[in-house]
Amino acid sequence: MPNSTEKILKAAVECFFQHGYNTANISMISRYAGISRVTIHKQFKSKEDLFRAVVRQHIDESMANLTVYRNSEQNFWQETENIIQERCVEMFEEVRSALVRADLMHAGQEFCQDIIEAEESSLFNCIKLRLNKEINANRLTLERVNMSVDDFARILKSAPLGLAVSNLDINNNQFVKNLMKIFKESTHLS
Repeated sequence: MPNSTEKILKAAVECFFQHGYNTANISMISRYAGISRVTIHKQFKSKEDLFRAVVRQHIDESMANLTVYRNSEQNFWQETENIIQERCVEMFEEVRSALVRADLMHAGQEFCQDIIEAEESSLFNCIKLRLNKEINANRLTLERVNMSVDDFARILKSAPLGLAVSNLDINNNQFVKNLMKIFKESTHLS
């Protein structure tokens, strides 16, 4: 049986993903969790603190996968696609409204910038490390795209995130797959 913190965090995710940061409030989260507002306030001082805990929980889960990715010697492109898909899957699949996604991203930038920057830095460094491994093993080259490892890693890390606030009526997961195909082909050794 989940403890009260787990129930609160699960309810907060549901509220934030359905209604956005600005619309969701502690009373709503209390109703979704079946836990009193007083209990929530004992564990989280404010909606901002609760939102930060939700973001921290998501990032902690993805960091475990990032450690596996960093140490892997398997298919670079497939694993890079997987790590990017995992990073964005909740935004792609569980947050249906582009307005809610934009609201959540804005709240993340406003209240969780330090958490997000640390995660992005870790992802960037892992992709860079893996790119260097691939280049050193002669499995890819950046000569055709005339980019540094840093520049290419930054693009790989960032490109799919624009989809999170996009109003395009596309399959976001397929878009990421296609993007990875383009990146792979452009770095293929001739």
